Amino acid sequence: MPIGKAKAPKAPKEKKPKKEKPPKEKKLKKGKGEPEQVDGTGQEQQEQEKKKKLPILMLIPVVVIIAAAVIIFVFVLPGRNADKDPDATVSVEPEPPVLPTELPVGDIMVPGMVLEADEFAAQAVLAKTITYTYTDLVDAGKAAETYVKQLKTADPRYYVVDEELVRQREQPDFATAEGMVLMARNLPKPEPEVTESAAPESAAPEGEESGQPESSEAPQSPPPEESAEPVDETPDMVITVRITWSPGQCVVTADEMLGKVTAPPPDSTGGVGQRPVSQQGAQDRISSMTPAELGLPGESMDQYVVFPIDGVEMVDDVACIRVNVFDGSDGSNRFMGGYLVSTDGQHLYRQDPSTDEIIILK
Repeated sequence: MPIGKAKAPKAPKEKKPKKEKPPKEKKLKKGKGEPEQVDGTGQEQQEQEKKKKLPILMLIPVVVIIAAAVIIFVFVLPGRNADKDPDATVSVEPEPPVLPTELPVGDIMVPGMVLEADEFAAQAVLAKTITYTYTDLVDAGKAAETYVKQLKTADPRYYVVDEELVRQREQPDFATAEGMVLMARNLPKPEPEVTESAAPESAAPEGEESGQPESSEAPQSPPPEESAEPVDETPDMVITVRITWSPGQCVVTADEMLGKVTAPPPDSTGGVGQRPVSQQGAQDRISSMTPAELGLPGESMDQYVVFPIDGVEMVDDVACIRVNVFDGSDGSNRFMGGYLVSTDGQHLYRQDPSTDEIIILK
C-alpha cells in the first residue's frame, strides 16, 4: 500500500485569450506605389490608379515619334540636301588656256602663241594643210597641166574654181612661166542615222481564228510620234588643191575648208532660152554646132550621127540630157563622145570617150 495521502488532481488552468496584433504596414520601396490594402477600399484605389496610368503610357510612344520626326526634319534632311542646292554656286576664276609652247617647222621650232586668262576657251587645232614642192622640173607649166587633168579624171573628180569656189569654164594658160590654178571638190556629208522600226506582228496562220467577233476590239490608232529634237546640220566642206608653178618647180598645197563648189551663173547672152530643153532640143543643139566647138575632127556635123538618150543625168547637181555622137562617115558608127546638155539650156558638158573625163564646154 502506498504510504501517505493521495494527491488530489489539479484543476486545469484557464488559457488566456491571445491578443491580436494589428497588421504591420509594409514599407514602401523606391519606385513602387503604396502597399496593397487587404480590405475592399484598397482594391478600388488600386483600380483607379491603374486607369490613370493607362493614358499616360499610351502617350509615351506618340511623344517619342513626334520628337524623332522633328529631329529628322530639322537636323537630318537639311544636311543631306545641302549638296543638291541649285542656288549654291562656286565661283571659279578663269585660267589661261593650255596651248603648245613651240610649233615645229621642219628642223626649226617657232614659239607658240601665249594668251591671257580672258581667252580661257581658246584651243590650238592642228591644221590639215599639207604642202609638197616638186623641184628640178624641165617644164613646170606642163607638169601642172598634167596634174590638173589627173585631178579632173579622179573619182571623185575635182574642178577648176576661183577663190569663191565657183567652177570656171576657162582653163589657165599653162604655157606661161609662172601661174596658179585652184581646184576643189565637195566632201560628202555623213548620212543621218536611221532607227529601225519595230517589225509588224505576223498575221495568224490560215485555219486559226483570231478571236470571237464579240470579243474583238476595234483597231487602235498608233500613238502620236514624238517630235524629234533638232539636230545641228553638218556644215559644207571642200577639199582644195592649189597648184603654183614657176621655173623648175611646182608647189602643191592641199587643204580642207568650209564651203561648197557651185556652178557658174547662167549665161544670159546665149543658150537655147529659158524653156526646158527636151530630148529633141538637145539633139538639135548638138547638131547645130560645129565639130570644132564639140572637140571633134571635121568641118561639118553631117558626117556624124547624133542620138539622144532617154532619162536625165546629174552633173554637179544640174539635170542634163545625154546625147551620144557616132562617126557615120565610113559606116562603122564609131563612138566619138557623149555630150550632156542641161535642161535649162545654160550648160554643156563633154565626156571624153577614153578617160570619161567631164569637160565643161559652156
